[in-house]
Amino acid sequence: MFSFCRLIRLSVGSRRIPVQTIVNQTPKLAMSKIEVQDLFKKYLDDSITPDEFSQLYTLINREYNPEILEEILESSFSDPAYAAGSKDHDVKEVFASILEKIRQREATEHLLAPVIPFYRRRNRRIAVAAAALLVLCAGAYFWARQSSPTPGPAIVQTVAPRKNDVSPGHDGAILTLANGKEIVLGDAQNGDLAVQGTTRITKLNNGQLNYTSSTGKPAEILYNTLTTPRARKTSVVLADGTQVWLNAASSIKYPTAFSGKERLVEITGEAYFEIAKNAKMPFIVRRAGSNESIEVLGTHFNVNTYDDEDAMKTTLLEGSVKVKRGTDSRILQPGQQAVLSNSKESIEVVDEPNTDEVMAWKNGRFRLNNMDLKTIMRQLARWYDIDVIFEGKAPDIRIGGILHEDVYLSTVMSFLKENGVRYKMEGKKIIILE
Repeated sequence: MFSFCRLIRLSVGSRRIPVQTIVNQTPKLAMSKIEVQDLFKKYLDDSITPDEFSQLYTLINREYNPEILEEILESSFSDPAYAAGSKDHDVKEVFASILEKIRQREATEHLLAPVIPFYRRRNRRIAVAAAALLVLCAGAYFWARQSSPTPGPAIVQTVAPRKNDVSPGHDGAILTLANGKEIVLGDAQNGDLAVQGTTRITKLNNGQLNYTSSTGKPAEILYNTLTTPRARKTSVVLADGTQVWLNAASSIKYPTAFSGKERLVEITGEAYFEIAKNAKMPFIVRRAGSNESIEVLGTHFNVNTYDDEDAMKTTLLEGSVKVKRGTDSRILQPGQQAVLSNSKESIEVVDEPNTDEVMAWKNGRFRLNNMDLKTIMRQLARWYDIDVIFEGKAPDIRIGGILHEDVYLSTVMSFLKENGVRYKMEGKKIIILE
């Protein structure tokens, strides 16, 4: 039995965005309240396994009982671990609103895109408690795609590709060797690709590029550049063991072997780093063509340096980094973000940024956390290799939700249309209307 969804609306900013609630035409069958509660608690604590998630999905969607679901949701709000710290909304008011929409369920619309909607709240745990039951239908899509080679629960979630539809991006990059030779990695066979000085370059079976340097100081420093066009992503293991993931329309320039007092690389676009520790040789990430850099010893962090964004953002997940701009510098702790605005000289440090949103690209998702339309369209332009034109003033629309990156462009645009975006598609050009 398929799940169906209807739209409700919450006021956010100057426009209103839809939030989807689960409804179902399935007959009310008996289901174990204790069993659902146990599985749901694991879901909220992020400790649920794929098999358990599939079981919870089945109980919710095939043996739907609104009374039990309401009790579980109410229990979540009464849990101090989830209710503490809310200053944005009255918990009871939000809870009552959700339950009212559940009671008003009408099986009138299919969920056309793999979307997980959520409420705009500063406290993430409360947001999870408020929306978790409402997103299990859509969430099953991600478990099925990422965690199991076997088909997941049956869900009406994707839109069939239209004629001349735009396919999503995929793994791929161009490697430029020290002598200027270019290797298109998507066309290259797995195995050894080249030798640069004392370093062997190999394409692994998973498509990742790997640098293996022999012991000893290299006779000369050779540099390679790895570039992802739009609609491509890739990853590389540098000679020191550092792993780098490149987002679409990005590049990294690096030595084929590291020597001296520091490990210096230059990037454009967006990259995620897991730095191999070496206390005697700090790792430096420099934004190409600028005096902005990040100094680390061993850590995990994301850097967004796209030219069409309004700031360079460094988000630290693990370890410690020093972000520099000219003579100014800031040291970040895990869970902080340094913002180097294009319009200001100072470095701003943001506590508790939305790391899920920052890391969504690496995990194959678009995570829209009350995101403005221009920012959304810039991300889509890079991933689908499309041109976006705003006809007149950009609509003042902010949207929340999650989309998987492997869907066709028409699916994404259908979701945006449901959120009030008016547009025209002309091949690989999207025209946004006022």
